[in-house]
Amino acid sequence: MCIYRNAVAPVIILLALLSVKSKAQSLSGTITDSASGEPVAGASIYFPKLNRGTVSDVKGRYLIGSLPEGLQTVEVKLLGFKTISKEVQVHGVVVLNIKLPVLAAFAPEVVITSLGNTTSLLRSPVPVTLVSHDALLQQSSNNIIDAIANQPGLNEITEGPGISKPMINGLGYLRVLTLVDGEIQEDLPWGDEHGILIDPYAVYDAEVIRGPASLQYGNYAVAGVVSFKTDPVAEDGTVQGSVLAEYQTNNGMIGNSEEIGGNEKGFVWNLRASIQDAHCYQNPKDGYVWGTAYNQNAVRGMLGIDRKWGFSRLSFSVLHRQVEVPDGNRDSATGQFEFDYPQNGQLFPNRANYLSYDANIAGDQVLDHIMLWWQNRFILRRGILEADFGYSQSQRQEIDTGSLPFYNITLHDIPYSLKYQITGASSGLKLIAGLNGLFEYDVNNINPPSPYIGFPYLPGYNDAEGGGYAILEKDFEKLTVSGGVRYDVRKIDGQAVWLLNAYTRQQQEVAPGTAGAYPQYPAVNNLYEGFSASLGASYQLPHNNYIKLNFAKSYRAPSIQELASNTINAGANAYVVGNPGLQAEQGYESDLIFGNNGKDISFEADGFFNYISHFIFTDRTDSSEQGFPVYQYSSNNAIVTGVAAYFNIHPADTRWIEIDNGFTYIYTFMPNQTDSTQFVPLTPAPRLTSEVKFKLQKANAHRLIANSYLEFGIAKYWAQNNVYSALYTELPSEAYTLFNAGIGTNFVNRNNGRTICSLYINCTNLTNLAYSDHLSHNAYFLAYNRVPVAVTQQGMGIYNMGRSIGFKVVFPIGGHKISDMERDVPDSR
Repeated sequence: MCIYRNAVAPVIILLALLSVKSKAQSLSGTITDSASGEPVAGASIYFPKLNRGTVSDVKGRYLIGSLPEGLQTVEVKLLGFKTISKEVQVHGVVVLNIKLPVLAAFAPEVVITSLGNTTSLLRSPVPVTLVSHDALLQQSSNNIIDAIANQPGLNEITEGPGISKPMINGLGYLRVLTLVDGEIQEDLPWGDEHGILIDPYAVYDAEVIRGPASLQYGNYAVAGVVSFKTDPVAEDGTVQGSVLAEYQTNNGMIGNSEEIGGNEKGFVWNLRASIQDAHCYQNPKDGYVWGTAYNQNAVRGMLGIDRKWGFSRLSFSVLHRQVEVPDGNRDSATGQFEFDYPQNGQLFPNRANYLSYDANIAGDQVLDHIMLWWQNRFILRRGILEADFGYSQSQRQEIDTGSLPFYNITLHDIPYSLKYQITGASSGLKLIAGLNGLFEYDVNNINPPSPYIGFPYLPGYNDAEGGGYAILEKDFEKLTVSGGVRYDVRKIDGQAVWLLNAYTRQQQEVAPGTAGAYPQYPAVNNLYEGFSASLGASYQLPHNNYIKLNFAKSYRAPSIQELASNTINAGANAYVVGNPGLQAEQGYESDLIFGNNGKDISFEADGFFNYISHFIFTDRTDSSEQGFPVYQYSSNNAIVTGVAAYFNIHPADTRWIEIDNGFTYIYTFMPNQTDSTQFVPLTPAPRLTSEVKFKLQKANAHRLIANSYLEFGIAKYWAQNNVYSALYTELPSEAYTLFNAGIGTNFVNRNNGRTICSLYINCTNLTNLAYSDHLSHNAYFLAYNRVPVAVTQQGMGIYNMGRSIGFKVVFPIGGHKISDMERDVPDSR
């Protein structure tokens, strides 16, 4: 718990020292049902760019004070009603009354911000997936990537329940950029064996850009962007938060998270602390899977000032994760999991070991992530200036129960972003120009204490990158046109590493060229330059139909791992060798989208075609190193194409039922290759998801529950036979079908209708099916008596998790002050 004390102490001191008062603008009004005229309680009134909002009271009234002056986009939404977004000129006391039309849960006018400006989902030429706060709460998952991975066009690469990497339109790793509140999440992004270092309980909702988004975010957004957002700032004059508790039966995952935040006349603050602990998971084939326990502690906080000139907010995040990494080591006679090295004379894990919450018995890794960022937004006479600066530190240590290599790498990142936005309310023009980038360097510790052998995971290196961009958008009555360009420069300098007495306890780093020394890493001195561009349009057709077309040119420079690796990658069960001669990837993608947002049904189909020159991937060789197969980074031209679609049924006259369906199909191809090397590795299998939800929209005045629902879901995965099969690099996977179910409700106060607590119960893999997902690295983990074995057919490795029942309860804390609203809300008649 020391991580909490160290992180929280500075926040408490600052809260005691800071108290600022300033007169600013306000927005108030009443939310009513457009059909009945009755007040609507619990509606969310939210400013996406300010991350501020409130909810309407039992009389439908709301008040948001301390707003910056100028043109702002406000979003009003509530389950069961159509989401309304409006641009409001905030100056002085502004009254805005909203009539919400009845609709099902689908919200076609929802505002998105991850494209760099505020625009509606319908007008965005680029395909965007939204994952709401309710959707995240109403499901069970072990990490935040797992929570969004079933959305159309999204997948996850996994290594047990605690480790997931996002994949968009068939591309993952360094081609997907992850953001938290608009800031780049740099946390050792290249590795297989550690997931995204984000507290899942801190995520309020998510936006996913499907397709190249390099204009706004730089060269890592070739496949798209996953943009997570934390809790909105509390409304003025309140302190509010929540307490969450969770338990999952399969791996005994225990989760707790407490959040509190406040707003006093524009002085805003927020603090959250979370923990997650899990023992080994189980399935019908393997029983308990040794080496899959994990522990995670996280603290994050924010201090800021909101004024009529804009806002300035300072945020921090501290996360500690200890996660075991399975290697599939078994007894050759019985197939039972065994220790890599005997533990106090014990060869095999017993039940107490499997059910232990200490993630340090098997081979494990320790991951520490610290992040600090300062966000500023200034309302100027002719536009808005945003200036963001940050610092992050990511440390990874890998430990085995014996004397295997001990990795200890610390990565430092200093990102920056400057952006200027001009919006013409009358002309419909939006212009964004800016520059962003980062400076990155790493430090290796190769002299750990005995008995471990020090080993540098990567060479020490410096990475300086930056780019400038301009994006222009024009809104007509039914047409939106958007386009832009960007230019990037990246300089990577990697140090040569030579080791004397390599792989022994006398190992030491020496000067390059020393006689008898082993050249572990070559020197790298590479400069990359490239440009990105995008041009697209969306058009609103009759009868609630719409069409979108977008063309994009993307660019990605190779990473230090792709250029200079020469080490064991435990997450891939391989020895990986880099290629200093790699060129930058150049992508050319087109997206054609057709959809409908009717009151009874809504659907969208996104067909995309992406041609990537110099596509970088790991190619298996016929040699081995230290018992592991050797993979060499290589490149080839690649084609990635497919469809991401959804079809939802939400009858306006029968609002108690909703049927949601999603479909993802990806096809990849590398020209001029043999039959065994023509497909891009790790191409996701086709997937169909379907969910039926039965719901009760409103609470009776004399009942204690509201927003109750019962849902049943199915996820059908087809077989994947389009694999990179050379030298058993990748194996075909079998088809399987998973069934899920869930129930949830809010317990409410009869007098004011406010929620006392929310309860969610979910069952995943209802039939306890033994299955192996095509994107699971665990399927390739097998060793007998610590000697790696080539997996030549599915089923030899480790299976995915079996049935699990999740219980989650959330208690809200605080809220708006009705007495203040009665006194301060202007007469809206």
